[in-house]
Amino acid sequence: MHSRPGRAIGLSAFIVLGAACHDGTTIVTTPSVAFDAQNALARFDPLAAVFDQPIFKSFDAALSFFEGDFRSTPPAAIVAPSAKPLGTPFLAMRLLAPLGAVTANDIADGARGKTFVYDVASRSYVVDRSATGAPANGVRYVLYDWAPGTGAPATPLARIGYTDIAPITGSNGELTEVVVFRDHPFLVPADFIVRHAVVNGANVFGIEGSATDGFTSDDNVAVDGSYSGADGRHLLIYNTTIASTSLGVSSVEQLTFDQANATQTGALELRYDGHRFTDQSVSAGTELTFDGLLYARVFFPTSPDMAPRYLKPDGTPLTAPEIANLTALLDRAQVASFFWDNLAYP
Repeated sequence: MHSRPGRAIGLSAFIVLGAACHDGTTIVTTPSVAFDAQNALARFDPLAAVFDQPIFKSFDAALSFFEGDFRSTPPAAIVAPSAKPLGTPFLAMRLLAPLGAVTANDIADGARGKTFVYDVASRSYVVDRSATGAPANGVRYVLYDWAPGTGAPATPLARIGYTDIAPITGSNGELTEVVVFRDHPFLVPADFIVRHAVVNGANVFGIEGSATDGFTSDDNVAVDGSYSGADGRHLLIYNTTIASTSLGVSSVEQLTFDQANATQTGALELRYDGHRFTDQSVSAGTELTFDGLLYARVFFPTSPDMAPRYLKPDGTPLTAPEIANLTALLDRAQVASFFWDNLAYP
């Protein structure tokens, strides 16, 4: 995920920066649980691979250029706690924008019905006055092959698709439809609705839709959450579900950022082949369970020059290959969830 100015929310993908275990921590001796992280990754990978498509990478990268056209007025900035990555592979500091909601109602009247293309000279999106086909009450942005690390499309420009953003009618707050199109071969990789409303003084938000790469269909993509509290004391909650009925695989993630107490908590649950793997924040780090039984505990270090500890229930450490396989699985799940969390809110 690209970094944007002012994005300082440090949400972990699956865990919280908790108090690290000290040398006196007592480990309860229980039998080791057999968990095959490589097999779990093989089952989950096709669901995550949907988001490896260049069109998604282009949409995500280009979003910083045109999201100001449909983002509402930014709320008060969320200040992250004085926490930083401590070297654990599970810790992926989120860069979610403290911006306003994605609402097509914020599109300027003069932009509605227009198609925007990237202009190399100005490094910005500009109206293509000769283009047709944009939604009458929304906008269309052409997407290009992106040059990684440059902050811009590759040159010469190579169009790979486009996205249409438009309001839709509904009784449950503001509804905005976002559809992503791929040119060759033609495909609609994503079609979803972003929902925003104010309920009892809290901003509630969500996404409902689906995504596909033409082979695998993530037919249930859902995000719901809320943003509440006074300036400087915000509470931000995310719940994200990505599931493929045909694969019989699902990922459910819950994230909470409590600015008032400078805490972050989270949980991840992967379901496949009748199994359930969870990564749950606890005060000392995280606990990993498989089919309801403890597989391992991860204890975070107290200083950057120390390594995290991965211990089985009997107190013996995970092997280097076990840690690598576990990290690969959780990193893959993070990629799948992050795209949708970033779009929903803030």
